[in-house]
Amino acid sequence: MKGRIPALLVHQNPEALTALKASLERHGMRVVQAETRAQAQRLLGGLNPAPLVFTDIQLPDGTWADILGLGEKAAKPVNVIVVARVVDTRFYVQAIENGAFDFIAPPFVTADLDYVVHSALSNVTGRRAAGIPTPRQEDGLLIGAQTSRTAARA
Repeated sequence: MKGRIPALLVHQNPEALTALKASLERHGMRVVQAETRAQAQRLLGGLNPAPLVFTDIQLPDGTWADILGLGEKAAKPVNVIVVARVVDTRFYVQAIENGAFDFIAPPFVTADLDYVVHSALSNVTGRRAAGIPTPRQEDGLLIGAQTSRTAARA
């Protein structure tokens, strides 16, 4: 189907994300998969990268942080969601503080997963339409946060 929005799943065991893939497809998205950081780099390096990226914590040639870095360098805004095998509050905070849009862990509850996908897609679609770049880690910003300069102008 032409015109569907792509979502990139970066995971060395794509079968483990069957429920996630099904949820994305229910949202009318076209799922593209990569098993390594290098494959993800090729897919995110083009002029129109997938707006949503779901990445495993550990990859054969990198980590979730490498995928965040690739998202920051993408030609258009990208929201990266970290997928962990278990919920770990400290790691959740670390991922969010480093620029991840969200952090999810199986089992994927349909309503929760649908909310994350909808929120991430709405956020990145709005930023792309407005020409707002992806926040960089060195900016010290979380997704949607305002700097004091931006707040002062408002």
